[in-house]
Amino acid sequence: MKRNKRIEYLPPVPEGGGEATPTQQTSALLQLVRLGFGTAGRLFPDTAARVAYQLFSTPRVRAKHSVSDHLLESARLFEFLYGRQVLKGYEWGKGEQVVLLVHGWESRGTALRSFVPALVEKGYRVVAFDGPAHGNSDGKSTNIIHFAGAVRAIIRQIGGVHGIITHSFGGASTVFALSNTLPAIEVEKLVLIGTPNRMTRVFNEAAASMKLPTRVKKRFWDLLERKLGTPLDQADLSKAADRVKVKDLLIVHDRFDPVVAFRSAEEIHEAWENSTLLISEGYGHYRLMKNPDLVRRVTEFIDVCVTVPVP
Repeated sequence: MKRNKRIEYLPPVPEGGGEATPTQQTSALLQLVRLGFGTAGRLFPDTAARVAYQLFSTPRVRAKHSVSDHLLESARLFEFLYGRQVLKGYEWGKGEQVVLLVHGWESRGTALRSFVPALVEKGYRVVAFDGPAHGNSDGKSTNIIHFAGAVRAIIRQIGGVHGIITHSFGGASTVFALSNTLPAIEVEKLVLIGTPNRMTRVFNEAAASMKLPTRVKKRFWDLLERKLGTPLDQADLSKAADRVKVKDLLIVHDRFDPVVAFRSAEEIHEAWENSTLLISEGYGHYRLMKNPDLVRRVTEFIDVCVTVPVP
């Protein structure tokens, strides 16, 4: 029996204040990539699949801050190892309980700093990090396995966490980490903001974007499954619910998210016990994290102890 499942709504976005929908212009580089796959890819499908995987696992940009602010300046910097890579960490507050921030693809740890002041005021220590191949950390490419490995590494570094707040790819990587670790990592509170559910959907969207021929797409699929060590459809977040030790889950998603479809949030909410689905309209995929109403609701979720009655 599913327990303690709720749906809530954020106040609507002020008129004219929503996130702009990204333009659908195709870059010249993407056009060349599509042309290459459409020609050489048909002749050399194995090579093309490896190239597709490399493109899929390499961030196009490293997020940087154009200007500094007091939160960036006040962060305590540290480094930790994941394998042979040196990853950069950030820390605020001195509380005994820790809240970890996990950023998304082509972002960086400090992108989630809007949650820091309220959490520090509540007495938490807040930790963030730049994932492999992101921000100021080592690496040129990464994938969900290594991002998840970095999540495990920093949790070991800080000696466990009370809560984790994630965005997008960071949420998928965190769930992958929590569901593939023995002994299991126990987390009281997990927040998934704009997080994709089905890895097959992510794959199909990437393959469609690159316009991979059928033979290349099949080999790309096989390559991804070998890297994951599991069938691609077994990496869905909705299928990880029984393999993790998370007490309470908050799923946050904008109904009109142009990057990750809203149905991902519905699928995860349906599958997980003790989950709350928090819906916004008009904040999109990125601006949502800076919504003051969301910051207050997430802080409340992290800080309030929810007692679940035994059925």
